[in-house]
Amino acid sequence: MTTRGGALSDRVYRLFADLVRRRTGYVLTEAHRPRLETRLSADARAAGSFYQLFGLLRNEPTSSPAFGRLLDAAVNSETYFFRDPPALRAFAEEIAPERLLAAGTDGSLEVWSAGCATGEEAYTLAMLLLEKGALPGRRARVLGTDLSPANIRRARAALYGPHSLRATSPERVRAHFEPADGGLARVRSAVRSAVAFDQRGILDDAAGGAAFDVIVCRNVLIYLDEEARSRAVSVFCSRLKPGGYMLLGASDALAAAAAPLTLVRLANDVAYRR
Repeated sequence: MTTRGGALSDRVYRLFADLVRRRTGYVLTEAHRPRLETRLSADARAAGSFYQLFGLLRNEPTSSPAFGRLLDAAVNSETYFFRDPPALRAFAEEIAPERLLAAGTDGSLEVWSAGCATGEEAYTLAMLLLEKGALPGRRARVLGTDLSPANIRRARAALYGPHSLRATSPERVRAHFEPADGGLARVRSAVRSAVAFDQRGILDDAAGGAAFDVIVCRNVLIYLDEEARSRAVSVFCSRLKPGGYMLLGASDALAAAAAPLTLVRLANDVAYRR
């Protein structure tokens, strides 16, 4: 237990970690503890203690603002624009052209960035489509989803600093961003208009929902427990159009081993194809 304003005890931290795992599949380690303790300290003081805060949150729906603050505290998202160049080249030079051809003149290209964090990946995919001439004039859309409400708020704001732009060439900064206050850069409207964001976890998506040409989920599944990884891959498989592709990170490959998809070795990367 903890007293008012006290530290987060081992026992109570394990209660929080188990609550997050059961609701989202995410596995919290000891490394997550300082961030969670710092970010929830005000809520704990208001509740009376960390233990009393846990008692309140375990009855809150996952979609509530209060539970959202727990998710924000628990999930530490590290990403930036134009991360994982081989996967991006595979998407832009091999997968997207093939899927656009399959869609025909009246079809659309649907892309899902699952576990998109603060939006850099989803916007990067749209930028690549714009560079390839798929935007505007073609029906191409990118959906970014993440379980953290704070991440989705930042993604929708489309404002980024130098850390997020560290792998972006000056030419691309000029093409896809406009200066904003405080030394930040805002994603240009031509890119923003092609991207939508929704706050939900991977496990919140039902099998058999809207179908996608490409699902990108890079280095996310590794943070889930084994059961959640299996469920996530099952959802992804069910949400791919025939001939659609799933792009995973190298650390996530084991989770896809039993998936009913074909491993495809592309010129730039490997992917899983339905």
